[in-house]
Amino acid sequence: MKKFIWKLQRLLDVKQKQEQALRNEIIALAEQAAILRGRMMAMKMRLRAHQREIQALPDEQRIGAQAFHLQYVPVIDKALHQMAEEGRTLENRRRAKMEEFLKVQKFRKGLERLKEKARQEYLRQANLEEQKQLDDYTHIHWNRPVALAEA
Repeated sequence: MKKFIWKLQRLLDVKQKQEQALRNEIIALAEQAAILRGRMMAMKMRLRAHQREIQALPDEQRIGAQAFHLQYVPVIDKALHQMAEEGRTLENRRRAKMEEFLKVQKFRKGLERLKEKARQEYLRQANLEEQKQLDDYTHIHWNRPVALAEA
């Protein structure tokens, strides 16, 4: 019996590779977003820890430390806002990649269903052909002794 060959196999292979590449990109974007969130959390924790340290200082030292701290809070806030914006950008890119991934995955699954249907049809045709050959063989061997006896 000849081997099943599907004409669209290359397209299916390309879609599988495309799906894997998109999956890897989504994972990379999620990792970048997680790292960014971690940096933001660390920055906020350091800011809070510094505020607690200032509150624990004696009154004479606290006023100078608070003035110094208040000078740099806007800089830290600006950095946090930039990080938050970068996080939103990463999230939007991840969503776009996810939508593209879902489209490619849906297309690939459709191709796999078509391949399975084609394989089932191929097997059905092969079984019909095999059954026909067996019927012909049986018919020839069954009728041959009768034909030889009449001659």
